[in-house]
Amino acid sequence: MGNRSEEMKIWLFDAAHGNLTDEAVLKGFLKYYVCQDMALSDIKRDILYRTSYGATGAQKAETAVKGAL
Repeated sequence: MGNRSEEMKIWLFDAAHGNLTDEAVLKGFLKYYVCQDMALSDIKRDILYRTSYGATGAQKAETAVKGAL
């Protein structure tokens, strides 16, 4: 995943597997994406193309972020 931090990789894993509270979802989204001028579509892209979590993981992460917002 290039220059992505280990912490971000763990957050992506947890987001894709439904392991985060709403607060943790928002904190990660803000820290790893919004502050880097990225959006929800970038989370989906990262999960689909840079992990093995697939479309199901991307959908779970998208649902978690939208639900937390």
